[in-house]
Amino acid sequence: MRKFFSHPIVATSVKLLVSTVLLGGLVYYIDGAAVMLSLRNANAFFLSIGFMLAALQLVVHFYRWRYLLRLISKEITNEEVITSLFVGFMAGFFTPAQLGEVAGRIASHPTVNKSHVIGITIIDKLYWAALTFIIGGTGLLVFASIHFTEFWHPYYSIIVICVLVLIGVVYLLPEKVKILLKRLPEKIRLHRFYEIILVIENKFHNNNARVLFALTALLYAVILSEFYFLAAAFGTVSLADALMCAASVFFVKAVILPISFGDLGVRESAAVFFFEKAGASAAVAFNASITMSFANVIVPTAIGALLVMRLKRK
Repeated sequence: MRKFFSHPIVATSVKLLVSTVLLGGLVYYIDGAAVMLSLRNANAFFLSIGFMLAALQLVVHFYRWRYLLRLISKEITNEEVITSLFVGFMAGFFTPAQLGEVAGRIASHPTVNKSHVIGITIIDKLYWAALTFIIGGTGLLVFASIHFTEFWHPYYSIIVICVLVLIGVVYLLPEKVKILLKRLPEKIRLHRFYEIILVIENKFHNNNARVLFALTALLYAVILSEFYFLAAAFGTVSLADALMCAASVFFVKAVILPISFGDLGVRESAAVFFFEKAGASAAVAFNASITMSFANVIVPTAIGALLVMRLKRK
């Protein structure tokens, strides 16, 4: 049975079914007429700002990934960075937990040591996860303290803040973690798979951590701003509520198992829950989230597919 569900075709079909059911159920819950009305009355100015921020997000993604790649190879060109970035987007879209993104990046850099690409991708994912917990955790903390006061105690806020600060300190000072790595038994350090960790040991230092942390924070700022303008395009929502809810959505999306294509349906369900609790329209949350999925997931995936075809021709 396990082999049956792990088969690529079956796994893809299940994820497609989950996305379809979630999106269909949401439209039924919200009322399709409300969704269409919100779409027809969309504010073109705010919508255009949202799409411009989606483009800016890709620019920040590019500079962030180029910064990491050039830690392992100074000769990496901008064209190679773009290919690697979008092929990774495409491969990650069709695989659980975006694991295919690693393979896509390796395939885009055949002349670079594979273990180096994997190591630098691990750093990429670790810092993305750290900022997701810090920003998303803050949003969820504020949301819970406002909308679930009967279950929330001030001590919970203190605990959450301490954990988030600790995460920030650890990720800003990776040299402290390296001390622990260097104490690992020699047998482990000499294993060929340890080459992946050696990239982190030898190429990534405190100053690199601060730059990557800042770039990732900037990327999140652009994404959250994009969510606000897209939500404002489809209805009335305050900036504070939009940022709080959007941050909470990304936190929840990060901790839920990858059960759908590119989190389609999961993101929209979380958005509807949080925005409705904050007093915004469910149709606004759904339209903003689905538009964001199109701009941030579908479009980069399509570009990646075109680049894959070009790589095959080469």
